[in-house]
Amino acid sequence: MSPTETTPVPLRIAHRAGLTPEATAVRAPEGELTYRQFDRRARAVAEELRAAGAGPEDTVLLGVRRGVHWAVGLLGIWYAGAAPLLVDLDAPDERLRTLLRAAGTRHAVAQDTCAAAVLQRRTGSELFWASTTTAAPTPAARPAEVAPGSLAYVLFTSGSTGQPKPVAVGHAGLAAQVATLAGRYGLTAEDAVLQFAAPAFDVSLEEALPTWCTGGTAVFVKDNVLSPAELEPFLAEERISVVNLPTPYWSQWAKDLERAPRPLPSALRRVVIGSDAGRTADLKRWTAAGHPPVISCYGLTESTITATSYEPGPAELDGFAGDELIPLGEPLAGVRAYVLDEELREAPPGAAGELYLAGSCLARGYHGRPGPTSERFVADPFADAPGERMYRTGDRVTRAPGGPLVFLGRADDQVKIRGHRVELKEVEAAVAAHPDVVDVVARAVAAAGGPQLAAWAAVTPGSSLTPDDLRRHLLARMPGYLVPAVVTLMDRLPRTPGGKLDPRALPAPAPR
Repeated sequence: MSPTETTPVPLRIAHRAGLTPEATAVRAPEGELTYRQFDRRARAVAEELRAAGAGPEDTVLLGVRRGVHWAVGLLGIWYAGAAPLLVDLDAPDERLRTLLRAAGTRHAVAQDTCAAAVLQRRTGSELFWASTTTAAPTPAARPAEVAPGSLAYVLFTSGSTGQPKPVAVGHAGLAAQVATLAGRYGLTAEDAVLQFAAPAFDVSLEEALPTWCTGGTAVFVKDNVLSPAELEPFLAEERISVVNLPTPYWSQWAKDLERAPRPLPSALRRVVIGSDAGRTADLKRWTAAGHPPVISCYGLTESTITATSYEPGPAELDGFAGDELIPLGEPLAGVRAYVLDEELREAPPGAAGELYLAGSCLARGYHGRPGPTSERFVADPFADAPGERMYRTGDRVTRAPGGPLVFLGRADDQVKIRGHRVELKEVEAAVAAHPDVVDVVARAVAAAGGPQLAAWAAVTPGSSLTPDDLRRHLLARMPGYLVPAVVTLMDRLPRTPGGKLDPRALPAPAPR
């Protein structure tokens, strides 16, 4: 039976492997996989995981780096009926242990015995693991018939309580989004799609899954920190047709092309950007130069990656008077977007309100955390069917009559640092955990390369703690994007007579 848009993603990939077994599914610096090889190696991983007791609702650490082994491990976990836990393997050991405990993870995939031993040492856990290099037997087990409502993956975001939050995405929502995005980007079996995002970003799934479900090739670049100019020869050599890039990276590319005009690789037909706010001036200079069309996307982990998109026509693009933020655009098919006031009433056209998202895109909630789930995933009073939910994004937006959604700012203490969502309270909790710190406040401050974190900390009298000491302490415990770039140590923080912080009395961030 042919799959439909509601068929879970792993079953759609298995079907594709049967249709075009000799087509190339994965191309990476370490080699290539046809769809037949991809499918068989994933089945071998699944057999090992099942033998180790992994199954539905179990999380499995995807303990391999981007490339062939990442692809095989991801699909193998799904073929076992389990859910991959997506993490940054370069995070400090203490961070990895925190994430595994929060997700209740007892299984992993690793490249080989040595890599598995390293993972177990770093995580301090006895993990039941499967190898991504095991040769698949001819009668490999069939992929698990995963239920649409079952857990598809878990990915952590920054938490306002001081602890990271594990977002649990279900197979039904993932299947709907993958089908929608494949159509939105016009993907076919002829496409070679760049795999650029880091594995701990859910955009990595948006790059790979719609590609595999339509029979195209996911092409992994070895180094995703190279400059746009350095990326261009790779795009040309690999005949890349679609790229999905962080907005700041694309903005750098647009400015570089304006300084040094040149044609882009001929196969490139579509550019997708997201993860941060873009500027209309970059979009206008890119379009005026005749470069491939750009789709600007917005979404959150809780909305299964992308929820809205924006692609202006020539007249709309000409209508931008200056250097505005690129609008968030319109909801994707199956997504509902509400602009609501504090009483959950729809804001009048042109008025500011908070953005709420609803529909098939929503994640199940926060894995094993009913309290935070009920705070952010609330009843949808506008839905046609009872029991529907909507997600409170915390983003302030507006919409003019007949116009796109436009981002205005945040309604809470969340900020974006290098494309990562960061809750300032998580940063403050980590700083406050140092024994010499008695009070702390964190803020995002403007810098030449984009917003950066700054912290002001009051320390105990007589403490010998220095800003560099505190940053080293934090770097050993949390990812670099959560560590303040500048730290100012003080005897006490300025507070009002009522005990509230007086932000206007904070000194300028101490230079490093």
